[in-house]
Amino acid sequence: MNLRKMLSTFVLVMGVGMSQDAKEVVIACNLNAISKAERPRYADLTKRLRASVKDRSELPDGYSYKLDGSAIPLSQVGEWISLERLCCPFLTLKISVAGGERDWLLILTGPKGVKPLLMEEFPDQRRN
Repeated sequence: MNLRKMLSTFVLVMGVGMSQDAKEVVIACNLNAISKAERPRYADLTKRLRASVKDRSELPDGYSYKLDGSAIPLSQVGEWISLERLCCPFLTLKISVAGGERDWLLILTGPKGVKPLLMEEFPDQRRN
């Protein structure tokens, strides 16, 4: 299932916006939040980011991804984050960079139910 279909399913099943309980964030992406002009760049960055994933670790509320710094520059990871946060405001996106390390750590977390979406967006390369 591609991401667009999965996101549409989340929108249909979970609704749009905040629930009645303000503490419960609804998983719903706004696919139009990224402008038509920016979409090709976003698609390219997403493809590069996926290809750079060296390892994925499960967290209680998401995943951390070890990214190959020689496959995607830190500036492009930051650019992807700036676009991703527009369409998926329910995600918490963090990048961790340690001193002289060549690799980056991308941490994506969110509300309950976000893990299947993240697994679809960034499948475990070891299983492919």
